[in-house]
Amino acid sequence: MKIGIIGAGTIGQKHAAAARQAGADIAWVVDKNEAAGQSLAQEYQASYCSSPDRIWEDDSLTAVVIGVPNFLHKSFAIEALEAGKDVLLEKPMSLSLDDCQLIAQVAEASQRVLQIGFVHRYTGVGKLAKQLSVSGKLGEIYSAKANLFLRRNVPGLGKWFTTKELSGGGAMIDVGVHLIDLACHIMDFPEVESVMGQTFETFGRRMESYHYEDMWAGPPSLSGICDVEDAAQALVRFTNGSTLELHVAWAGNYPRKFFPDSVMGFFGDQAGIGFELFGNEVQFTSELDGKVVDESLTVEDGDFFLEQFQDFQRSVETRVVQGADYKEACAVQAIVDAIYSSRTRQTALSL
Repeated sequence: MKIGIIGAGTIGQKHAAAARQAGADIAWVVDKNEAAGQSLAQEYQASYCSSPDRIWEDDSLTAVVIGVPNFLHKSFAIEALEAGKDVLLEKPMSLSLDDCQLIAQVAEASQRVLQIGFVHRYTGVGKLAKQLSVSGKLGEIYSAKANLFLRRNVPGLGKWFTTKELSGGGAMIDVGVHLIDLACHIMDFPEVESVMGQTFETFGRRMESYHYEDMWAGPPSLSGICDVEDAAQALVRFTNGSTLELHVAWAGNYPRKFFPDSVMGFFGDQAGIGFELFGNEVQFTSELDGKVVDESLTVEDGDFFLEQFQDFQRSVETRVVQGADYKEACAVQAIVDAIYSSRTRQTALSL
């Protein structure tokens, strides 16, 4: 499998390492930052170019992995699909549902594979949670909770991450999409009935006085823009009567003892499960002999970027998407759009 890596940043580097480990031939690396692009290209003995136009013309290239800022997802994905390339596209699929649907239409018309990079489906806890749901051991899931409490982790402050025109939003479209996708994946993507959302712009916009613990895509650019939320909450109601509660944050004053970084829970009429998103244990709670009992199920994490790419390879081979497909990604984006619209209108939205 001969591929191109579009985007030589941290995510592109992770995808390149996974692709090589899976046996793919990395032929091209694309990045407008020549130093970053050349460095990654040299690491994998690939050719470098600053624009993807060069690789669209390479008929020997089977597929591309797109890991670039959100505002470039639509144009690069559409160009790749129209050039006859299969695509592994990083999350979020694009900036809005309209953009996602346009990409989906091109994928359908071109009959190319389009898989979206919701990598948390491949963590040990994510896979076990899905297995328990599919097995029926939980019974009917009537409620789910998904929380991600980061305390001072606004990414790339002042750069594209915090510029709504380029990112589409803040914490919800960045990390919240992982929680929405994993929750809906485990619940088998029930149809959404309504969404109530609220966003909070509390910490990142204090750019001069914002003190951070960690910064993906740092350091900050204090001359730049921060016009996105650093936290958001939502309640999603599904037509089958179940609900999903979301709380995601890049930054907040969360007491560590009571608010671990990430917690997900799924509660069924037969059993419930809970786990930390970055953990190695799923707690399984059920009734036995008239008593509620807890059981700890430990898992081993593999390389989830590798497993995701291997799924992409199978998608290309079988012509059936094995991971997150564009219909599921559009469903995730519809929830994100509704959360933002609900916040603007200050009311719940029916879908």
